[in-house]
Amino acid sequence: MTQGIRIGELARRTGLSPDVLRVWERRFKLFTPDRTPGGYRLYTPTDERLARDVIALKEQGIGLAAAVKQARSAFEPGAPVPTNEELAKDIDDAVCALDQVAVVAAVRRATHLLGVEAAIVDVFLPYLVVLGHQWETGQVSVAHEHFASHTIRKHVGALGLDLASAGRRVGIVACPPGERHDIAALMTAVVLSRRGWSVRFLGADTPLAAIDTVATRVRADAVVLGGTRREVFEPLTPLVRRLSGSTQVAIGGSGASEELAASIGATLLPSDPVQAVLHLDALVVEPSRSA
Repeated sequence: MTQGIRIGELARRTGLSPDVLRVWERRFKLFTPDRTPGGYRLYTPTDERLARDVIALKEQGIGLAAAVKQARSAFEPGAPVPTNEELAKDIDDAVCALDQVAVVAAVRRATHLLGVEAAIVDVFLPYLVVLGHQWETGQVSVAHEHFASHTIRKHVGALGLDLASAGRRVGIVACPPGERHDIAALMTAVVLSRRGWSVRFLGADTPLAAIDTVATRVRADAVVLGGTRREVFEPLTPLVRRLSGSTQVAIGGSGASEELAASIGATLLPSDPVQAVLHLDALVVEPSRSA
């Protein structure tokens, strides 16, 4: 086996030190990593999920040995695997009950079972779209919508860990002035970081001058702007022109379109954050500055 996650990368993704990971492997047999010809450990996505599951259980006050046993049981042969719809329903049931502990547990469970990127694409984003529609039609209150969005946003943000990690390509992710919904942009930033980019996430309602300044200062390879309304993108043409030649500018979200992107000189990204990052990977093959 030549592919896998090295221990340093697993440590970065989980927030645990390499020493702790080795102890969990040696003392509790939580992992059984393969080895490279040079003897380096290679972990799998399942190992990452196990580590995150143990962390989540420990945060609930469960002892380490019991947390390891409970986490491993979810991955044993024959353990029931919920569908994406069932995972989303678990979140929705907890949101409807305004049960903070249950929402956090359901969100973490989806992440641990599916992995970060699949949970974002197949559970969190579809659920938030449905929830937004329910709010617009009066089926749920604004309190429920804010409650769910805040909890999922906090969880996804934590998955990014050190967004400005030592990737060779630098990306800026932000929402233009007037756009206050930044959770999809945050999810894209997290996926970018996990795919090896060094990311500066500026959040909602970011002034164009600030985006320009940061892009120039960090010598960004790409600037990704997300929005739910067409009008937030229309003033971007001067920014795109100033950055052209050194920085790819891309737009995404329900307010973006191919026609709009062409009119301002930007690239349109797919709505799926993983596909969006793959698109950026193809656009920015080599960093624009020396390594």
